Amino acid sequence: MDKKMLKIYQLHDGYCYNSDSLFLYDFARGFLKKSFCILEIGSGSGVIGLLCAKESGASLVMVEADEASASLSQINAKSAGVEARVICEDFLQYKTSEKFDVVISNPPFYRAGVVAPKNPRIQMARNEEFLPFEKLCKQVKRVLKPNGSFIFCYDAKESHRVFYTLKAVGFNAEVMRFIHPRLDKGASLMLCRARINTKSSLKVLPPLFTHNSALQTDNTKEVKEIYQRANTHSIKVYSRDLPQNLSGKIQ
Repeated sequence: MDKKMLKIYQLHDGYCYNSDSLFLYDFARGFLKKSFCILEIGSGSGVIGLLCAKESGASLVMVEADEASASLSQINAKSAGVEARVICEDFLQYKTSEKFDVVISNPPFYRAGVVAPKNPRIQMARNEEFLPFEKLCKQVKRVLKPNGSFIFCYDAKESHRVFYTLKAVGFNAEVMRFIHPRLDKGASLMLCRARINTKSSLKVLPPLFTHNSALQTDNTKEVKEIYQRANTHSIKVYSRDLPQNLSGKIQ
C-alpha cells in the first residue's frame, strides 16, 4: 500500500468524516482485492472509498447526493492519484446495469428526532430518514454481484433491526464487530459484512475499544495503528468556493 499521506478536503459547512469512517475502512481491508470494483454510497469527501482503493488497487465508483460533497470526492480522488467515477445523485434513484464486488457505506443511521442539526447537509448525512436502511439494502442488492459484499457501519443500538432487515431483504450477515468507547462502556457502533443468500454462520470478531480512559487523546494501541494505516490529513474548505451545477456524472 502507498504510505503517502491522504489529504482530504472537507466542508467547513458540512459533515466531516470521523473515526467511524476510518474504522469501517480498516474493517473492509480484509475483503478487498485488486480485481474488484467498489461502490461507495454517500461518499461525502470520499475518504472511505479512496482509502479502500489505495489499499487494494481496486476500481472505484462513488455516489453522493450533495453537489459540493460530490465535487470534493472528485477533487480528493485526483489529489490522491486514484481514478474514480463520481456520480452526483441520490443513491435510491441511481440506475445502472453495472454490478459491484463491494458496496461500502457509512450511512445516516440516527432516527428522526435523535439529532436535529440545523445544517441541511449535516441532516442528510446523519438522519436515517434521508436513506432508510431497508430501502438502502434493497438498492444495494440490485447493484451487487451474486457473491459480492455489502460492508457498512451502523448504530450498535439498532443491531436487532439491522439483522432483521438484512434477512428480510435477502442478505446474510457473515462478519461483524462492535466498537466500544472504553472497556467499561457499551458498544456505540457496529461494523458488518453481509452477502446475498449465503448460509454461513455469523462470525463475531473481538470488540474494538477506542480509548483507555475518558481522555479523548488516550487512544488504544489498535486505534493508533488504524489511524497510522489510514494516514489522513483533513483540509477544510467552504462550499461557496467549489464548482457548482454538478448533477449527474462528474468526469
